[in-house]
Amino acid sequence: MSNNNTVKKNYIMTAMIYAIIFAVFNLLVFVIFKQKNGVFWMSYAFMCLAFIVQIVSMVLALKSLDTETVFMGIPLASLSFYYFFAAIFAGAVFMVFQVAPFTLALIVQVLIVAIYAVVAILAIMARDNTQQISDHVKESVAAIQTLKVEIEVLVPQVSDPALKNALKKVCETVKYSDPMSNDAVADIENQIMQTVNELRVYIDNNNNAEAIRKCKDIEVLFLQRNSLLKATK
Repeated sequence: MSNNNTVKKNYIMTAMIYAIIFAVFNLLVFVIFKQKNGVFWMSYAFMCLAFIVQIVSMVLALKSLDTETVFMGIPLASLSFYYFFAAIFAGAVFMVFQVAPFTLALIVQVLIVAIYAVVAILAIMARDNTQQISDHVKESVAAIQTLKVEIEVLVPQVSDPALKNALKKVCETVKYSDPMSNDAVADIENQIMQTVNELRVYIDNNNNAEAIRKCKDIEVLFLQRNSLLKATK
């Protein structure tokens, strides 16, 4: 069974579980409570909203990302359950005590939803910001790794010992360079890419002397890049 089919099956089974729980909830509510006034119907509406919010929260919390959605170290999935049980408990209390003031019941249940909504939004914002930084780090590391591989591929293509050693030295420089990047070194990195392209052309044309000079230029550029990165951190 493919991964997509497994995911779809899990979603369907999860939806069935929620449907069963919601059906049992409705059965209990309408069997137990015979008298129904404004406080009852308002509480019932907030309890139904709790089911919807909890489902949406789980979808957002379990979204396929590298960074987990958390607030104060607590995963959003757990927070959604805390909200759900708090909302169900508050609704049940006001269903039992339907003589309670309508305004009091409304304020309490609105506050529960509002507090959770703020917490969930903050958690999602923090996750998205962290994910963006994580993606940027991956891109930077991938770019350095790719550059290192491109230079390593050139080593077997040359027979000149001096050029071969120069290429290996460049590989070492790239390997131990800071993989992170920022806007301050963008121009230098563009120069590095351009110089590597020129190096490749000189090697293809068997111009060993110029190729060795380009290797030295790349090392100098990496030294400048690493120094600038260190200064801007």
